Amino acid sequence: MAPGEGIELRLAGGEGDGGQNRGEEADRWLEVSTFPVLADQTLGAGGGTILVLRDVTISRNARSVREAFLGVLSHELRTPVTTIYGGAEVLSRSSSDMSEETRREVYADIRAEADRLYRLVENLLVLSRVERQGLQIDAEPVLLQRLIPRVVESESMRWPSAQWVTNLPAGLPPVAGEETYIEQILRNLLGNAAKYGGDGQVTISAIDRGDTVTVTVADSGTGFVDAEVGRLFDLFYRSPNAVRRASGAGIGLFVSRQLIKAMDGEIWARDGADGGAEFEFQLPVFAE
Repeated sequence: MAPGEGIELRLAGGEGDGGQNRGEEADRWLEVSTFPVLADQTLGAGGGTILVLRDVTISRNARSVREAFLGVLSHELRTPVTTIYGGAEVLSRSSSDMSEETRREVYADIRAEADRLYRLVENLLVLSRVERQGLQIDAEPVLLQRLIPRVVESESMRWPSAQWVTNLPAGLPPVAGEETYIEQILRNLLGNAAKYGGDGQVTISAIDRGDTVTVTVADSGTGFVDAEVGRLFDLFYRSPNAVRRASGAGIGLFVSRQLIKAMDGEIWARDGADGGAEFEFQLPVFAE
């Protein structure tokens, strides 16, 4: 290592909270630099080396997000844009002999890819904010008993083959957060549950725990192995089971964690007691 040139070292963190890893990044990065000290014959002082350690965790994470952002832009946006453009060209140039069934299929493809593009752009906007300045979200009261049914209704139209079950107790207190971002988290989790749940049942429930409210999204899929739990919320990570079942960008859970953390909440995952996967997040109850 040349004098003044730094190298980055990773310091591995702990193993989590007794097996229930909630996706928090515990690793830190240090930049190590050395500077030689020349001997001073006049003072009789010998030479040596100054070792400088600098915590570069924040800047390194920001750089990783920026690189991921550019990677998604160049790759993940291509498929929906190509499908939308191609479908529009087919419809604009089609002759009158195109069957109504074929026309509906092309319209359905355009709508599905437009929805995918919209959700992808939403997640990319969050990535951009994380890279540039971090997320700062002003808390306002949000009624989950109103928001969750609305999101479930929207997702049920997108995934009609899934069976949707909602369990919301009466009198849930308002949580502190931003409704738009909580909705984005719910859509990420519900969309994943429907996509990887094998057209089975998707259950969303909420529990009032006094100072916080916990929301659970459970699916009927194959779940994941314990070794994956700590990586599910990493940027671009996709479970091998998920890769085999459906395509995806691998940024939805990462974005969800960033949004939850910005609202002073927590998010984690675990295998369901009866199979499948369970994703849970909790938010603080709104207080004046």
